[in-house]
Amino acid sequence: MANETRNPESIPVTNDARAVRDLPVLPVRDTVLFPHAVLPLTVGRESSVQLINSLGEDKTIVVIAQREARIDAPQPVDLYPIGTLATVHKVVKMPNQSLFVFAEGLERVNVVEYTQLAPYMKATVATVAEILPDINSEVEALQRNILNLFQQIVAGSPTLSDELSTVAMNIEEPGRLVDFVASSLPSLSTRDKQDVLETYDVRTRLDKINQHRAKEL
Repeated sequence: MANETRNPESIPVTNDARAVRDLPVLPVRDTVLFPHAVLPLTVGRESSVQLINSLGEDKTIVVIAQREARIDAPQPVDLYPIGTLATVHKVVKMPNQSLFVFAEGLERVNVVEYTQLAPYMKATVATVAEILPDINSEVEALQRNILNLFQQIVAGSPTLSDELSTVAMNIEEPGRLVDFVASSLPSLSTRDKQDVLETYDVRTRLDKINQHRAKEL
């Protein structure tokens, strides 16, 4: 089935055959789910409600952001090619028939091919391998700078919980820290968050989020 994806050569997909799976796809508006993050998602579209209600014991889905939030019935071309493998932990039914879904991001995935469009979308996805940096003084300094800037932003913001600083202080992996910072700040646009999600080289991701945080501060 036709589908807009990136050049496979530009994506460091893992060679582990177990990392290629066919899964239901949940399109979301104005939201980017990062690995290790837990987000409440409001599910109201009929196709998305059917997707959630169809889940059995395996609660694994792929969460992918829409390119344009205004599109009510997104097709593959309307979605970004990179999303996040996620586990649905809790589903709450709302009075208006929509669902409140708590999803935990697991890892980045690349859409290889859409295999189903109705009643909801499914796709074959492959796990994206991160490019990890050599941990040296320069990387450690960059990581500390991001943490310090983030703590200053949290301290000066009336909408961000002080607990976010404590959580960030306990994250040792640089890639995971960047993802946490990117997912925690509502001022970062969906496009910018998607750009961070699609940056597989952790060192480059550190540079990008450092620039964003410096501007925000």
